Amino acid sequence: MVQKHNKNRLICLLLALLMCLAVFAGCRNEAIEITTTPPSRGNSETALRDEELFDALIDELFVKIVTDDSISLNFFLADPSQFGIHPITPTYGDVTSEETIARNRQEDKELFERIEEIEYKNLRPDQQIIYDIFIRSFKLSETLEKEDDYFYYLGEVHPTSGIQVQLPILLAEFNFRSAEDIEIYLQLLQDTQRYFGELIEFERERSKRGFFMSDANVDEVIANCESFLENREDNLLIIVFDDKIDRYEGLATEQRAQFKQRNRDLVLNNVLTAYDTLLAAMRELRGKGSVKGGLSTLPDGEEYAAAYLQYKTGSDRTPQEIDALLETEMNIVRVAVMDILDTNPEVTARFYSGNLGNIRDEKPEIYLKLLEKYIARDFPAMNPVNYVVSEVHESLQEFLSPAFYLTPALDSFSDNVIYVNPAKIGDNLSLFTTLAHEGYAGHLYQNVYYFQCSPHPLRKLMGNLGYTEGWATYAEMRSYYYAGLDEAEASLLQYSQLYDLLLFGRIDLGVNALSWNTEQTSEFLAMFGISDRSVVDEVIQRVTADPLSYMPYSLGYLEFKELLSEAQSDLGKDFDLVDFHRFVLEIGPAPFTLIREYMKDWKDMSR
Repeated sequence: MVQKHNKNRLICLLLALLMCLAVFAGCRNEAIEITTTPPSRGNSETALRDEELFDALIDELFVKIVTDDSISLNFFLADPSQFGIHPITPTYGDVTSEETIARNRQEDKELFERIEEIEYKNLRPDQQIIYDIFIRSFKLSETLEKEDDYFYYLGEVHPTSGIQVQLPILLAEFNFRSAEDIEIYLQLLQDTQRYFGELIEFERERSKRGFFMSDANVDEVIANCESFLENREDNLLIIVFDDKIDRYEGLATEQRAQFKQRNRDLVLNNVLTAYDTLLAAMRELRGKGSVKGGLSTLPDGEEYAAAYLQYKTGSDRTPQEIDALLETEMNIVRVAVMDILDTNPEVTARFYSGNLGNIRDEKPEIYLKLLEKYIARDFPAMNPVNYVVSEVHESLQEFLSPAFYLTPALDSFSDNVIYVNPAKIGDNLSLFTTLAHEGYAGHLYQNVYYFQCSPHPLRKLMGNLGYTEGWATYAEMRSYYYAGLDEAEASLLQYSQLYDLLLFGRIDLGVNALSWNTEQTSEFLAMFGISDRSVVDEVIQRVTADPLSYMPYSLGYLEFKELLSEAQSDLGKDFDLVDFHRFVLEIGPAPFTLIREYMKDWKDMSR
C-alpha cells in the first residue's frame, strides 16, 4: 500500500508499503489465552469506561486511516458500509506542506492526550498491546517530528519503491467490485495531475532545504518515468483496464466502450502528462540541493537515523549494537560455509563449477502448492485461500523488485495476489525461494493466518516492517530445505543468500546510521575483494535511494532467529517448533521488545 506524507505522521509510525485485533481472543491458542488473563482491576465502572473509550478511539482511528485516500479505502475494505463508512470524494490525498505539518502535530497532541486519560491496567489484553505500540510510537515521534526539516529528510519519489513506480501497480490492481468502483477509479485518474503537482512542490522544497536525492538516484527516477512513458498508446493502465472491463459482468456493450474511451483519454491526457511533468521536474532539480551522504549526515542526522531505524525495524537496538550483531552473524555464516566446503567435496566441486541449486522447472503456482504442502510440518495450519501470480509489466520490470505481495482487503482476504518480476529472477531456485518469501510461509501465509485470528481492524493496519519482512526472510531461509536439495547443498546456498543480505545490511546501516563516507565504505568493501570505485558508488547509490530499507530484512530476520534460539534454549525438550511459530504469528506484527515480553509468559506455559 502506498505510504504518503499526507497521512498523520504518527499514524504512519503506527502502520509501518507496497504495504501488509482482538489479538488473542480469535486465535484459540491455549497457551496464548492463558498468558492474557486480565490483571486485577479496581473500580469496575472505571475499567469499563476505559475499555469503551479505547475501543471508540481505535475505531475512530481506523476509519480515519482507511478514508485518507481512495486507494487505501479500495484496498483495505471490500465493503466499507459494514464499518459505517460512506464513499469519499475520489482522491490520492494531500502531500506534506507547512499546513499538513501543523495539522499533523495538533492531531498527534490530541491523540496522545486522549490516550493519557485511559488507565492501562483497565484495558483488555488485546487493547493493552495496541496501547503499548502507541506509546512506543509516540516516543519515536518526539524525535522524528521534532524539527520541520525532518519532514523533508525522506521523499516519496525515489528509485525502486518510489510512488512513481508503485502507482501504476496500485492503479492496475484497483478493485472493481461494483460499477461504482469503476466510476471512482476514473475520477481518481483525474486527480493525478493535482497529486503529482503537490509531490513536485514537496521535492522542490526538499531541494531548497538541501535534502534532495543524489544525481545518480535522480537519474534512476528519470529512467523510471521514461520507461513508463515509452509506449503511450499501449500503456499498462490502458491494457489492464480494457481487460478488466471485458471481464466485468453486467455491462452493456455501449457502457464497456464508454468506460474504455474515458479511461484511455484520462491515461493519455492526465496520468501520462503528470508523469511528463514529474520527468521535467526531476531533470530541473538534478544537482540542486542534493544530499552528499547517507541519512545520518544530515543535521542531527544520527539522532534522526537511530529513531527512524527503530521505526523501520521494530527493534530497539542502537545502530552500534546492530552493527555488532550483523558482524557476529556474518562471522558465524562464514565459518559454517567453510565447514560445509571442507567436509562435502562433491558439493564443493559443484559450488566452484557453478552447478548448485538445480531444481525442476515449474510454474510459480506449482511452486506455491509445493510450499503450501511442505510447510505443514513446521507451521500451524490455516484455512486455505486463493491466490494468483501475475507478472510485472515490461515497462516496470527494470525498476521493480523481484517480487511483491499485495495485502488483501481486511474484510475479504480469500483472494491474494503475488507479482513476480522475470527480469530480476534468474533461476528456478531463486523463483522458489522468492515465492516462499512472498507466499508460503512468508507474507501471504503470515497475513492470512493473522487475519483469520479475527483481530480488530486497526491492528490489521498496524504493520511493523521489521516483523513482516523479518518473518518473510525467515520463511525464505527455511525454504531452501523444502526445495529437494541435499542438506549440505541447501545449507550452502541458504548461507550464501544470507551473507549477501547481511553484507548489504551492514553497508546500509553504516552509510545511513553510522555516517560512513565513501572512503569508509570503500575500505569495508575492500575486505570482501571489492575495490572497483564504480561498484562502490553504485552500492552507495543503492543504500541512499531508500535509506535503511535493507534493515527490516536483515535485522528483522536476526531478531526472529534470536527469538527462536532463546525459546529452544530455555525450553529444551519442551520446545515445539509449530507452537513457537503459532505464538509469533498470533501475537501479530509488533515491536520485538514487546514480543519478548509476551514470550516470557508463553515459555512459562510451555514447560
